[in-house]
Amino acid sequence: MAISPVNVSRISQNLQTNSVIESLRGTQRDLFRVQAQIASGRSFLAPSDDPVRAARVLDLTQSLRRQQQFVSNVQQGDSNLAAADSSMSEISGLLIEASVLASSMVSNLTSEAEREATAEVVASIRNQLKIVGNREFNGRFIFGGRNVTDQPFVDALGGVAYVGDLGEMFTRISENLFAAVNVPGSRAFDALSDQIASGVDLTPVLTGDVRLEDISGAVGGAISTGVLVLNESSGAGVFKADLSKADTIGDVADAITAAATAAGSTLTAEVTDTGLTITPGSSDVTVTDQSNGTVASDLGILTKDATSAAIAGLALTPRITRLTAVDALKNGAGIDLDNGFIITNGADPVTVDISDAKTVQDIINAINNSGTFVMARVSDDGTRIDVFNTVSGTSLTIGENDGTTATDLGIRTFDTATPLSSLNFGDGVTTRDGLMDLQVVAKDGTTVDVNLDGAVTVGDVLTKINEAATDAGVGVKASFATVGNGIIIEDSTGGAGDLSVNFADTSEAAIDLGIFSQTTGTDTTLVGGDVNPTRTDGIIGALIDLEAALRNDDTQGITKAGARLEELRAEIIRVRGVIGARSRAMESKRIQLQDASSTAEIFLSEVQDLDFAEAITRMQATLTQSQATMRTTPLIMNLSLMDFLR
Repeated sequence: MAISPVNVSRISQNLQTNSVIESLRGTQRDLFRVQAQIASGRSFLAPSDDPVRAARVLDLTQSLRRQQQFVSNVQQGDSNLAAADSSMSEISGLLIEASVLASSMVSNLTSEAEREATAEVVASIRNQLKIVGNREFNGRFIFGGRNVTDQPFVDALGGVAYVGDLGEMFTRISENLFAAVNVPGSRAFDALSDQIASGVDLTPVLTGDVRLEDISGAVGGAISTGVLVLNESSGAGVFKADLSKADTIGDVADAITAAATAAGSTLTAEVTDTGLTITPGSSDVTVTDQSNGTVASDLGILTKDATSAAIAGLALTPRITRLTAVDALKNGAGIDLDNGFIITNGADPVTVDISDAKTVQDIINAINNSGTFVMARVSDDGTRIDVFNTVSGTSLTIGENDGTTATDLGIRTFDTATPLSSLNFGDGVTTRDGLMDLQVVAKDGTTVDVNLDGAVTVGDVLTKINEAATDAGVGVKASFATVGNGIIIEDSTGGAGDLSVNFADTSEAAIDLGIFSQTTGTDTTLVGGDVNPTRTDGIIGALIDLEAALRNDDTQGITKAGARLEELRAEIIRVRGVIGARSRAMESKRIQLQDASSTAEIFLSEVQDLDFAEAITRMQATLTQSQATMRTTPLIMNLSLMDFLR
């Protein structure tokens, strides 16, 4: 601040004093500001000093913090992947050890005692695998999926059950990018069975309260929302129906009808069992999209040629959700809820009661809470209920309880529609072209020889047996169990002997079909077993099978389990490859983010950091000014009357 050039000899003493004080204050303020800037290292102390630079600093600071958080996320995610990879490496080593043991025990020269001792080693390996499966990193279970607080593997039903989550954990590594940072145990250990396969389509009937997001559109994709353009050239003219706020298909029909009414048209729209139907009023109408929209096509009501006939929209396919009403399933045909079904996982059967079920969620809850360690969920395509066995070392069957509930739901493991090729864990049924495959011996001693040539399903087998019995004139009949699962042979001959199903020559079809058996005493019904159970086919299950085969001195079982372990080793290598690829991607992203952070720090420094040389120069100038003001002040203030008169 310059010294005022005002002729102070012509002003009052008070004004002189105030002028000098203000000059000193301004100089002190300038000195304080520059000293504060030097102390803080910042070019401005408050946003009001430089609003433009302050706004830029705020943007850069926020960007830098985001980048630093992303770097932290990537580093944490990479650490998780490294822990998973280390565990997978350990699993691979244990599998190699088990495979070597299996190979060494295949020879018929090994004794039963040697195999029993090796079984103990295999049991130890299995326990070590379970420990690895329950390993923690930073207080979180590595293989728990999205459930990182509970042990994913527990002992259950004589085996080991996976009770973790099926999903992956994701971390945010950029504004719009997320990356998986783990592999769930269900995948790493192959700890779930295949879903129970069925041809039953549970697709529900379309009703007005079905949400648009739960419907597959007429052209196969999701239904977009937008604006429909309806044109009654000789009626209400052009009017539009805004569907942007529609949530359900019923909302769509209501919006179209309301738009027509507002335009003075009598056109109406309604929801049918299969889609939308638009009934024109007193004039021909066209239905098109606005601009480049696709809502008319998605809804199956695109009508470019004017018509006065009802517009029956193309089929819309609703998907099953957890809130879907049970009575809407199978296109409204419904489900037998009265009898329930029987789940057997391991040894003990459990009857599941769904008589009070109102929604699909109620059915899923009943299955998942049955204590059988079975997991049910809606399939990804929304057409069925998938059921999985989560226990390694057990076989799962689901049968009827004197009704059709399991069949209606498509979760029965064994019925007349089951292909023979899928029985016995995919080994199928051994038949011989042109030769007999099994023999039924009735209680009166008469026999029925059955040729299964051409049989594809279990139902075909029943037909072959009954036709052969009719041709032989023997009073036996084949049917399928209404409680549980299995083929039933009933004898009406009245004989006193035993009813049995035996080999025909050397065919093992009777064993493969679960009916190689006989009754005793007065029993006239032979009930076969369920030869189409579901089981996990992963690491722990293979080790359980190997252990059992060793204890049973079963060379064929040892060979089969050893071969499966070799296949699983290849799968472990593949999973490790996935983990490695994710880790490399994380490392690349970390370098990218750190470079971006460094750039942001440079920009931030250029905007907010102080130029110390310039600041020190200003401070020195301000000090000089302050000293000059203080030196001249006594001279200015020490004036006489003569000075004033001049």
